[in-house]
Parts: sequence; C-alpha cells; structure tokens
Amino acid sequence: MSSLWNLLRRVRIRGLVEGLVQRGSPVGFETDARDSAERFQDYGFAANPIEGEGLRIEVGGHTFILRMDRLAERPRLDAYEVSVWHKEGHCVTLRQGRVIDVDCGMLNIVATEGVNMQTPLFSLQGNQAIEGNSTTSGTAQAATVIGTTNVQSGPVSLRGHTHGNVQNGTGTSAPPTGA
Repeated sequence: MSSLWNLLRRVRIRGLVEGLVQRGSPVGFETDARDSAERFQDYGFAANPIEGEGLRIEVGGHTFILRMDRLAERPRLDAYEVSVWHKEGHCVTLRQGRVIDVDCGMLNIVATEGVNMQTPLFSLQGNQAIEGNSTTSGTAQAATVIGTTNVQSGPVSLRGHTHGNVQNGTGTSAPPTGA
C-alpha cells in the first residue's frame, strides 16, 4: 500500500510555467516536493492557472501532474452543465435546454468572413453603435424599421419632420435640398 501511496498523491501545485509542455512544482508533504513536473493538457483545451490543487503521479522516476484545478474559484454547476471559466468569474456555460450563457465584462468577436445568426427574435438591451452600413431585406413588412420613440437619419429626425412645398394631387414631392 505504501508504494501505491507514493505513486498517486493529491498535491498543491505551484509555479506553473507555460511552455510546449507546462511544468510545475507539486507539493504533497514538505519532504516530497518535486520541481519541474510535466503537465500535459488535452487537445483543444489550454489553461495556465499558475497554481492550484491536483494529482501527481510518480512513474519510473518521472513526476507528472495529472489534473489541476483552482477549487476556490471553480463555478458550481447543475447536473450535466459545462463551463469554461476564469478565476475572475467570467465564463461560458452550457446549460440544460440547449442554453449557452456568456458572462463577461467585454465580449470581442473577430470574424474575418462574417457572422451569421438565424433566430426568430434578436433582442438587445442598451445602446447600439454601428460603424458602416446597415441593410435590411425581406418582405415589405419584414424590412420595416420601427422606432417606438424616434427614428433619425443624420440630422433629420422623423418626429415632427415636415416638408415644405407639398402639392395636392397624385404627384409626389421631394424634401427640400439638405433636409
């Protein structure tokens, strides 16, 4: 049993150093501290928690860090939920019911070819700033822009906007130049 105890041990991992393979110092007891133990990560997932709790294994004179976590900051999840998280609290969580929550201070998306969304309703709370052109398309009703308080294009507000020189009849009249 003592050889198994020495083989696998719960440890505190300190001084994790980023590299092709991360290396850290697992400490179980003061007498069995190891330096430069290798920490491999699964493809597609990368983290550099600097220090935390984990498991150390000793095999053939080599020390490896099997798992590493930061237990104090880890989010508590409901059954089957999955989260990618940071110690400051921002995270992406996959929840039951096909729901994805993104909780952060600033969300930056860089897409060199575009962003596509297919949804029956897109809801936005807060101000909106668009740099560039905005295009709507679809049926006449689907392409309608509705402002519940006002719609403004450049200096022209549609609230109380009037045209001069309007002619009665079936013809149309254009707004004055500069309006």
